Parts: sequence; C-alpha cells; structure tokens
Amino acid sequence: MRGLVLEGGGAKGAYHIGAYKALKEMGVEIDGVAGTSVGALNGAMIAQEDIDRAYELWNNMTYSRVINANDEDIEKIKKGKLKIEDIKDISEKIKGVISEKGVDITPLKELLYDVINEEKVRRSGKDFGIVTVSLTDLKPLEIYIEDIPQGKLVEYLMASAYLPVFKREKIDGKDFIDGGIYDNVPMGLLINKGYEDLIVVRTHGLGRNRRINKKNLNIRYISPRESLGRTLDFDTKTCRFNLKLGYFDAFKAIKQLKGNKYYIIPKKDENYFVDVLLNLNEEKILEIGKILKIEEVPYRRALFEFIIPKLNNILGLDKKNDYEDILIMFLEYLAEEYEMERFKIYGYEEFLENVIERHKYNSQDNALFSKLVMRMDILGKFSKSEIIKEIANIVFF
Repeated sequence: MRGLVLEGGGAKGAYHIGAYKALKEMGVEIDGVAGTSVGALNGAMIAQEDIDRAYELWNNMTYSRVINANDEDIEKIKKGKLKIEDIKDISEKIKGVISEKGVDITPLKELLYDVINEEKVRRSGKDFGIVTVSLTDLKPLEIYIEDIPQGKLVEYLMASAYLPVFKREKIDGKDFIDGGIYDNVPMGLLINKGYEDLIVVRTHGLGRNRRINKKNLNIRYISPRESLGRTLDFDTKTCRFNLKLGYFDAFKAIKQLKGNKYYIIPKKDENYFVDVLLNLNEEKILEIGKILKIEEVPYRRALFEFIIPKLNNILGLDKKNDYEDILIMFLEYLAEEYEMERFKIYGYEEFLENVIERHKYNSQDNALFSKLVMRMDILGKFSKSEIIKEIANIVFF
C-alpha cells in the first residue's frame, strides 16, 4: 500500500495540492492519506478525490476566505500604506481579536463545509488520519476517519488546524489546538496501518517532527528548496506560486529530475560530462584556476584534484553529486541570469541550447566581465553568483 503524508504549514498548503496534481498526472495511486493542520484539510479533499476543486480553492485563495478580515486592509498593512483612519479602524479590530481570544476563522469553517463531502471521504476506500491535541485532556489525538463521529469531520479538521492565534470552538465540551505541536509530519498514522511505501510532502512549517524508528520503509520526499512564505500568508500570488512549485517538485522527486531551481531530465551518461571537462583546453583551465586562486599546478592535475573539489564547495554540493550535477548547476546560474522559463521540464540538450541561445544576446556584458576578471582579485571583489557565472562562461563558451 502507498500512503501520502502532508505536513502542516498554514498557507503553505497550496504546495500539497500542486504536488498531488502532478502525482495524479503521473499515475501514482494513493491508498491512504494522513495530515496535520492544513495537511488534514487538504488530505480530506484528496481522500474524496476532489483535486480540481482543491486546486481551484488554492488558486483563488485570499485572506478573507480564511479569516474574518478585509483583503484590502491586509494589503495596506503589508505595503505600509495606512492612513490615519485606517490605523484607527484596524486598532479597533485588534481590540476585537483580543476580546474574542483569537482571530475569527469563521470563513474557513464555512469554506470547509462547502468543499468537504464527509460521506465521500468515508466511502472513498482510502485510509485517512489526522492529528490534533486536546487541551482539555492534555494529550495528543491521532485519529482515523472511522474514529470521528458521524457528521463531525469538519469540526475535527478544524481542531487539527487551530493555530494558537485562532479563535477556537469546543467539540463536545473539549478544547483542541493545532496538531503540529505534537506531530507535524504524521507518518506514524499510516505506518501503524501497515504502510511501508510513503510519499511525504514537506512544507517545513512550524511544528514537531516525530522520529520514525521502523526500518525497511520506502519514503520519498517532495520538498521545496526555497521558502513557501509565512504560515498566515494567504496571498493569492504566493499560493499560486506554491501550487506551481509543488507541481514541478513532485515531478522532480518521482522522476528524479536534475536541477536546483530548474527541472532537467538526467542524461544518465557520466562519460559525456567527463568528456566536457576533459575537453577544456589549458587556457580555460588556467583561467578558472586564476579565478579560484589555484595556480602553479599542472593544469590537468589542477582540474580534477583542486578545481572541481573547490567548485563543489562553492556550489554547495557534496560527494554524492556527480559531474552532471556540477555542470547543470553552472548552466542554471546562467539560465536564471538570462531569465529562462523556470517551470518547464527540459531535456539536457534542450536546456543547454536555450542557455546558448540567450548567451548570444548577452555576449557583450560577458566580455566586459571577463576583462574585469583578468585585472582584479575576483574572490575578494565579486559575489559567489558572479564567480559561478563567469566560470560557467569559460566552461561552455
């Protein structure tokens, strides 16, 4: 059985739905879902097989769909464009939040009643589990759909997502808080059901990640390499970006694509990339050596014994990375500089050709930079990014 685990993270939850959309397109079947906080909310929509509705929800997300607030007021606060009358109005609202003991999330509750079909979740045939914490009993609650009383699924989903700043409602006289304070990545819920094949979608949200001690698990992570924003940043633009990022990161994880920010189908021919390096002439190797302050060493020896290890360090790579990783990362720096389309799956040759094509229109700037390199102590005067881009120019052009 294959399970899907969704980490909590508030507004970062758009990343889950982008990732699941990609999994569906790749034909990856899921037998069970477990989630905490927003992972529980998204997990319910996934369990009821309503990915299109979930995607639409996140694609059109606003603050006012989650909290009782005016979107225009929030934008003014974010941009620092408040007038005196705005400040007075917002001050009154803050007083209301304090008196009500938390931010009113009635809009979120109403939204969940609209999009969650409890009967579809129960009849889906999928295992579904969530995590919350009972403040009344002072203990965590790891529960499955079959443990939740009929008609109370939305209430328990809300209980899993009650961040400390939110106004909470009791369930049967008991008070609950966000499950992330106990287990924000609830793999255990599915492992306890016998799952050994897990896909875990990370958001790196605030919360506790409990250690899993069971061996012989096949765990694949879909994880962002950049920030997804703040926990309560329910901004439409941010959520749309995270949808797209989750979608392409899922392809990267499952199809084992190369690249840091870009998505590149691996060539799987190590000899090809070794040849690229071996074909660098003496002049180019000495020029790279000068940039990296590696001099007075025979150029072939300098390349493999000194230059490549130093480049690994500059690029933040380790021994697990190969020559393909090094050369692709160099190309990525140029691709980003030339503003190449990021959210696209490239073949290696296609990626290289696109970089070369754009390089033609930037050759004058590259030549000016190269002249500066010859005259100055580049390691002391230029940024890491500029150094990498200059070395990439030497290697590929």
